Amino acid sequence: MKDRIRLQNRDIELLIFLGKYKIISLDNTRYIYETKTYQEKRIVSLVKHNYIRRLKHRYITLGIKGKEYLIENGYEVINHCRNENNMERLNVISDIASCLIQDNLNFIPSWKMKKKDEPTTHSRRYIGKLGYNFEDEFLVYAIYEGKNDKYIKSIYYDIKKENGYKNAMIFTNDIEKIVFNEKGFYFGNNYTVLIPYDEYGKFLIRNNYEIRNSIYCRLKELYNVEITDFKFADLKLDDNNYIVIMPLINMEKLSRLYYYFKENENYKNIYIFGLEEYEKVITKYLPKCHYHGLSKQKIKELLENYE
Repeated sequence: MKDRIRLQNRDIELLIFLGKYKIISLDNTRYIYETKTYQEKRIVSLVKHNYIRRLKHRYITLGIKGKEYLIENGYEVINHCRNENNMERLNVISDIASCLIQDNLNFIPSWKMKKKDEPTTHSRRYIGKLGYNFEDEFLVYAIYEGKNDKYIKSIYYDIKKENGYKNAMIFTNDIEKIVFNEKGFYFGNNYTVLIPYDEYGKFLIRNNYEIRNSIYCRLKELYNVEITDFKFADLKLDDNNYIVIMPLINMEKLSRLYYYFKENENYKNIYIFGLEEYEKVITKYLPKCHYHGLSKQKIKELLENYE
């Protein structure tokens, strides 16, 4: 009798992902299987039975049996353009989409956003949109290796001309270049969030809600802070001292604080609680604020206590 494999739910989720995004890195399959190493055994079996096949640089794609399974069960298998530039962009979209697999996150790739009665949007720079906590929707952008200042400028104009969204999210490895960009990356949105395009950045976006609340709970415990309606801050210590919780940089809030300090001689004391990695750039941008940088270890401890 021929050796067979019984597909598990997570195997099917992997096949569905590959049907949509074409590829995924072996490292990112952990977001689907929600384990550190178990998925490696499943991938060996799926490769053996031709459901998936390996590519260069630790990537996998659909195999013959995988495509057959998806088609037979009514799932889509998208044939992506093989143009080199498109494949580079597809790698990035797959990478970011995989880390956004989570119950409170809903990522939709750019090619699913085009409406039939609208002109083509192939020149737009967003890579998709993210529904966050079933409330806010963000246009998602990525500035990855090889992208120059001209590309960053094009993202600025892309966000500026988009009227249908009030939030944007930018994955980038050069936070400072965005913060101090001559164009000024603030648009009157609710959020224009900067996320380090690395493994810790992925961790931050997946746990942003919990991190913010763990910081709040600790501040509440230590200082009995209150929620404030003072638009430049999140919390109130007293009438002269306010707190901003910002583990991920929100350019909209930074810009409002910049003009608040610039236009007021008698300003309130603003304490920003964020990551220690951002201390240099934020204090350079807002020299009148008081910045408290939290280490990765401190974030981990706060999350453990919050849970």
